[in-house]
Amino acid sequence: MVTKVTPNRKSSVLDKPNNLCGDDLLLQYCKDIDDWPEAWEIDDIDIEIGRAIVGELKPFLIEKIEKGRAKKTIRTYALYLWVLGGELISRLNEDEAERRLSARELILKYIDASGGPYWRHANDEAEHARYDSICKQLFKSMTAYPT
Repeated sequence: MVTKVTPNRKSSVLDKPNNLCGDDLLLQYCKDIDDWPEAWEIDDIDIEIGRAIVGELKPFLIEKIEKGRAKKTIRTYALYLWVLGGELISRLNEDEAERRLSARELILKYIDASGGPYWRHANDEAEHARYDSICKQLFKSMTAYPT
């Protein structure tokens, strides 16, 4: 019996189920994204702003998926966005006055064209540089169009 072998290829936009879009599509790449607020929680009041932060991050990830980025790349983006969310919640707990900011305002207070807030738990400078790169991309995406 002869078996036809097909070469390995990277997944593409065409490989995604046609009936999925938005949040459903994102869940194919980041199954735990809706659990992030609980992971970031320091105090009970952190959950609400955590959910709002996730709401601000989802369009960025969906945009990257729709541009055909590889699943591994999307997971890397998600990892560093999870880190960013944790840093933002830490900042909120250090300065309660920041709770008056919307999630969008909070994110844009801490990210800019040079990167994100200091990541206390980065293993090394290279890892922090990758995190900063994702924060820069997020900043560019969030400021590309006025709200």
